[in-house]
Amino acid sequence: MLFAKIAGILIMVWFYQTAKKQQENGLKWAITGLVGYWLVWWIITLSIANPLLETFERSSALIQMSIGIIPAIAAIIAALFIRKKFLVDAFESKNE
Repeated sequence: MLFAKIAGILIMVWFYQTAKKQQENGLKWAITGLVGYWLVWWIITLSIANPLLETFERSSALIQMSIGIIPAIAAIIAALFIRKKFLVDAFESKNE
């Protein structure tokens, strides 16, 4: 859970910095990136991680920790796609 929180904060800072480099609204980018990250994190946690943790509840701590990181990794990947979409939109708006 700590990894997910730290990653969320880093995503927000990363989106804000990227927006400023593109001369876009940094607050809009940061909030959208954070919301996208947390939304994917919750969906994966509820649909995949929690059922897996229940299945492997008597397994080693390493397996449980690995399953707990899955939602954060999926959310980071989603944030990459969101950022890419924002960069494409910013590039297209500058070329018009």
